[in-house]
Amino acid sequence: MKFFNNATNTIRYFLNWKRYSIKAKLLSIFIIISIIPMVLSQVFLYKLSQHYLEKKITNLTDRNLFYIKTNIETDMNYYKDILYRIAADNDCLELEKMFNDGNEFEKAASINKIRDAFGSYSYSRNQIRAITFVGNNGRNVYYDKGNQGINNRIWEEYSNSEKSKIYSEILNSNIPVILPTTCNSFIHGKSEYMFHIGLKVRDIRTKDEIGIIIMSFDEQILFDVCNVQMDKEDFEEDKLNMCSVIVDNDGRVISFQDKKYIGTYVKDYSSSEINDTDNMETLNQLIYSIPSFKNRNISVSSIPIDSVGWKVINVVDKDNLFYEVKLLRNLTFVFLGLILIILTIVIIIFSNKLYESVKIIVSGMKEAKKGNFNVKIKLSTEDEMSFIGDEFNEMLSTINILIRDIKDQSNFIVELSNKRREAEIKAIVSQINPHFLYNTLDCINWMAIKNENYEVSDTIGSFAQILRYSIGDINKEVTIYDEVEWLKKYVYLQQLRFNNSFVLDLDVDENILGARIHKLILQPLIENSIIHGFKGYDSERILKVSINRFKNKFVKIVVKDNGLGIEDRKLKDIINNIKSGKDEDENIGIKNVYDRIKIYYGEDAKFSIESAKGQGTTITLIISLIF
Repeated sequence: MKFFNNATNTIRYFLNWKRYSIKAKLLSIFIIISIIPMVLSQVFLYKLSQHYLEKKITNLTDRNLFYIKTNIETDMNYYKDILYRIAADNDCLELEKMFNDGNEFEKAASINKIRDAFGSYSYSRNQIRAITFVGNNGRNVYYDKGNQGINNRIWEEYSNSEKSKIYSEILNSNIPVILPTTCNSFIHGKSEYMFHIGLKVRDIRTKDEIGIIIMSFDEQILFDVCNVQMDKEDFEEDKLNMCSVIVDNDGRVISFQDKKYIGTYVKDYSSSEINDTDNMETLNQLIYSIPSFKNRNISVSSIPIDSVGWKVINVVDKDNLFYEVKLLRNLTFVFLGLILIILTIVIIIFSNKLYESVKIIVSGMKEAKKGNFNVKIKLSTEDEMSFIGDEFNEMLSTINILIRDIKDQSNFIVELSNKRREAEIKAIVSQINPHFLYNTLDCINWMAIKNENYEVSDTIGSFAQILRYSIGDINKEVTIYDEVEWLKKYVYLQQLRFNNSFVLDLDVDENILGARIHKLILQPLIENSIIHGFKGYDSERILKVSINRFKNKFVKIVVKDNGLGIEDRKLKDIINNIKSGKDEDENIGIKNVYDRIKIYYGEDAKFSIESAKGQGTTITLIISLIF
């Protein structure tokens, strides 16, 4: 009794709807109304469709493929039997010997008699289109139902190399050899597709090889066997849309509805590598060439016919085959649609009870968004909405306290930030390599001693102007015009220093010459290209500098050289070191530029390096356009 009471109390506890959260309530409703019916319906429909599919696919595949294989094997055995009878016919053997070894009169007489003999054999089955005998001397005689002319359209279709290969293959085989289907022309210009069976001919008594016999058959007989209608004809929806393809072991098409693909190779069924890629198609390309299969889903199955070295590929239209499945699927959609409609109505009814609480919370959030952090949310419920409201009120109280603290500390932070920024700029500028000044003076001095003329005065004058421009407040802003004029003098001195081993290609947008830029922002980049990029070159180097407006509110500066370039791995290391703040003497100039533009222009500034070994280096700066 006590156990029963405890169980009852436990059930009542879990069935108490009021104790569950809103999420649990909505989830329970969704499971009861939607998920359970959908699962049951899907299981039912799946089992039903599975029954239809298994029954239809099994019957179709087994019956069709077995029927095709049996009929082809039966027909091929019959054709081989006829071929053996011809090869063993004593009269034919004597005529074939006469055709090979007789005099001209005997040979001429034997041709007509051989044709008569072949004709009588060919009319034993309508599917036999032609019989050809090829002697050991390479000459041939034939009987062809569709061509009684001089030329043998069967044998002459092959090239000399193909003839030799076929003759050797048949002669070296003790059993009939199946040859691929070929396209042979009629006398009236039409084409007929035929497959062939070859057998060697030899004298039974002497064992001497006389030649080979090739019997040719209409390919249509294979097509007819493979495409016999096996579907029901009482109702249109019960008819099956299917077709078959016969390929040999090399994947070459032997028989197919679209005759233009006969002789091509099917990629998916080739047992060896085919070099003739232009004469190769996928199975889908073949099947979709048939109008009734275009844009349809297909199911493919196959069966080998080992006795002839062929494989029958059966293709069924899945859209047609799965007619019942589509019907069940549509019924499922209707059923699920009704469930969703009911579910929507139920959710709307229950969600209305939450609307008032949500409306109050949203209203309070909008006031807070406007900056009113004194707003309070008051709810009469005790569910999750009430918890959210209380937490929101506590969050706003915390924000008010933080705002007061931030206001008290803002002046101190701004002052400290300005001092730190100024210290960083000074520290960065102090790292600029001073060796340039000493190297330049030394270059001018030696040039004066060597040339003994006054041209060096221009050099000294330019250098003096550079000194005056460089010495002073490094954080000062100058116009792009001033920076460009300084750049020209600086490059002039470097050209003298390096015996004019490079030229300057300067491209500046005249409309932004009045814009302001921080002094000496380009010097490390120019020096880097000259010192490192042109190292080891004495002529034909180009230093290209372009300064242009970019997206209306930016200045794009590109420094490009055609010097040594940088290896990919080293370039990645340089970029990582610059962005991570790691100091390296070799790249100190580039790092200074990167640090300065980030300090001066913030996150709007962009910096990139592109380089390839032996192809030069390109450095791009994008900074704010300031007038």
